[in-house]
Parts: sequence; structure tokens; C-alpha cells
Amino acid sequence: MHNLNPTRIIARRGRDSLILGALLLLAGLAAGGVGFLISLLNISSFLGLVAFLIAVALGIVGIIFMIRALTMRMENESALQVGQILERELDQRYSYIRNISRRGLGYIDALLIGPPGALVFRIVEKPGVYLNEGSDWLERPEGKPFVLSRLNATRECVNDVYALRNFLQRRNLAMVPVYAIVVFSHPNVQVSARQPVVPVADLQTLLRVMRSDFLAETRVDQAAVDATVKAVYE
Repeated sequence: MHNLNPTRIIARRGRDSLILGALLLLAGLAAGGVGFLISLLNISSFLGLVAFLIAVALGIVGIIFMIRALTMRMENESALQVGQILERELDQRYSYIRNISRRGLGYIDALLIGPPGALVFRIVEKPGVYLNEGSDWLERPEGKPFVLSRLNATRECVNDVYALRNFLQRRNLAMVPVYAIVVFSHPNVQVSARQPVVPVADLQTLLRVMRSDFLAETRVDQAAVDATVKAVYE
């Protein structure tokens, strides 16, 4: 299996965000200068206020873009851990792409592409005891009964599936079926499911769950697999 991390794309997006943030910050400083000049010359207090407000808005947005660029993570350690498990079982027909962040697709923890199609991973790093019912999640605090959880893994995974389907359709790859799985990567986790909308697994049950669903059959030819990998990774 090919275990890939598109660091080049992430680095380019980070660089673009940093440049855009710097330009917005400079525009904000320029707008602030204009506002100061208008106020200094007593041309119009209203126009001066508007210029200052525009300067503040541009400055805030620019700083947000720059912070986003500087904090963009280059690796997803949990996705890497999942990939190392898959490497033991899957051959070179499969490509596992982790830490995906692309325009028109958004962020996806990891994606496995092979003859069965494409499998979207939503990886949860939290410990605890969880129960999945349909698309809802419950968790059990220590010594207490299950309560509704803030965890939204199933819906987030489904959103990633729709985003990927649209992404592939725009690239004439609509024939590639897209599947999904929620994986808990923490060693201190217990997870169970009742009629899950999306299959659920931990690291110990991952391959068994995948064999019963995603890996059950071949659905696309190798040419489509290679084209999908190229569309997502390059």
C-alpha cells in the first residue's frame, strides 16, 4: 500500500494564506493611514471613522489568515497510525492519503483509494466509552449512565463523503463509489454501535469492519483508482 501525505499541497496553501494575510494587513494599515489623514485635515469625521473601521476589519481578517497559515498542521499522527495498520494487509493497488486539505474538498483525516472505491476516514482521538445509535453519539462518564455526547463524528464523516463525491464528479470520476468509516484511535476507548449510519471501529476491529463492508468486493478498475489518487494527491 502507498502511504502518502500531501505536504506539498498543504505547504502551498499555508504560503498562500500567509501572503493573503500579509496583503490584507497592509491594506488595513493603508486604510488606517487614509482615515488618519482625513481626520487630520478635518475633511469629514464620518469618512474618517469609516476608513478606521475598514482598517480594523482588514487587519483582523489578515491576522486570522496569517495565524491559520502558521498553525496549519503538516501531519495527522492518528491518521498515520491507522495507515501503519492498513499497510500490513493491503497491497500496492491501494493508496492511503492522510491529512488532506484541498480547495473544493476541505479537510479529510484520511482517504483510502483502491479497487473497492474510496473510503473516507473520520478519526477520533478521544478516550472514553461511546455508543453510536444511527447518526447520534452517546458517551458514558465514569460511573454514570450514557448521556448525549457532543461528538459529531458520523455527520462530519457524511459531510466529507458528499464533498468528495462532488469533488470527483467535477473531475469525471463519478463512477468511483465513496464509502465512510469512523475510527477511534485512542488505546483507552470502548465503542459500540446500534444500526450505525457509518461503520464504526477502533484500531483492533478496523480491518474486520472494513472486510465486511468496504473491502467486500471490487468495484472500479485500476485506471479509475490511479486517476482518483492523482486528482486528490497531486
